[in-house]
Amino acid sequence: MIALLRHASYIAARSLRHSWKRSALLAIVLGVSLGLPVALTTLLAQASSDMRARASVAPLLLGARGSEADLVFGALFFAAQPARGLAMRDLARVESESLATAVPIAVGATARKTPVVGTTIDYFAATARPAHGRMFATIGECVVGANAARALGGVKPGDRFFTDPASLSDLAGVFPLELTVTGVLAPTQSPDDGAIFVDLRTMWTIRGLGHRHDEPAQSATPGAVIGTVPTATGDNKIAGEALPIARSAAEGVAADFHFHGSTDDFPIDGAIVRPADAKAQAILLGRFTGKDERLQLMRPDVFTERVLERIFGVGRVLGAVAGAIALLVALVAASTFALSIRLRADELALMRRLGASRGSVAVFIAAEAVALVCAGLAIAVAIAACTPLAAPLVLRAASGGL
Repeated sequence: MIALLRHASYIAARSLRHSWKRSALLAIVLGVSLGLPVALTTLLAQASSDMRARASVAPLLLGARGSEADLVFGALFFAAQPARGLAMRDLARVESESLATAVPIAVGATARKTPVVGTTIDYFAATARPAHGRMFATIGECVVGANAARALGGVKPGDRFFTDPASLSDLAGVFPLELTVTGVLAPTQSPDDGAIFVDLRTMWTIRGLGHRHDEPAQSATPGAVIGTVPTATGDNKIAGEALPIARSAAEGVAADFHFHGSTDDFPIDGAIVRPADAKAQAILLGRFTGKDERLQLMRPDVFTERVLERIFGVGRVLGAVAGAIALLVALVAASTFALSIRLRADELALMRRLGASRGSVAVFIAAEAVALVCAGLAIAVAIAACTPLAAPLVLRAASGGL
């Protein structure tokens, strides 16, 4: 029996190799049809696990009234732009009476297409700490996620790079600012791995709300001074648009660095709110339910469950369709294989005339079928194994489509 199986396997391998195009096509069709339902199930499970884990980082999210999806995917996944309208002074509404602590989040800037996130050191209390280097401390310093460090060419503490300009036609918007890497975060298997984190003052500087430049009285740049204003102590020079603004990183905060306006009025895009207890959470949620309320306070975990319910609803339909297609493809593949056997009737008859029994021919055909099925299963396993890598794409698609 062992010899028969060995000979049948040899003949089946030679036959499949001879008709390799047909064999490859059948194996690929089988592999894809069997792998798609498994891949879909794995993908949805991985995406749901990632979303729930990320939502657990923020018990509550504060933001301007608008799309809840933009707030969650912007403040937690850095993949959307929340509605504008939240300022630093608004955090006092949730931090009053020691009901909660708020961690501000500002997004929207990028550096080499990698998202730059403005926040405070408190953000990292429940997330990663630097695996190399230290946290940011002054304007112009940043820490880089593990994946972002590789995407930026393997940056390490001490390296420098510029942020991306928002628009060449928007002279008042985001302009390039040189950032100095002070640390690289340990991997967390979360969106933090793909982001660059800076201090809020650095983000405001990127947005053009703060800068440092030469004093107009000391500038030798033509056009840097457009007039003077007489005062009791002398004439004060008025700076013009030609006054050069420093955009490179400095060691520490320069003495001439300043912001235009009060930082209490400066914008942020969201805030992670951590209530003191369940009672404090209930009180806070009740404060932002007014009809004319311009802000919203929401629970990311509740939003996540709603999103997952919708995704899994669509996923179940797609899974049923994929299963039906897989069954249909399997039937078509079986019919094709059966037809190929009938087309090879002369070949099989020759084997009988050469002395092969009916059982030997059947074993040969079975060995050929088993080889095709194994090849298809290998392709299906490969598809299922690569599926978790696509989970971030599902989250990104959800952030843009919900």
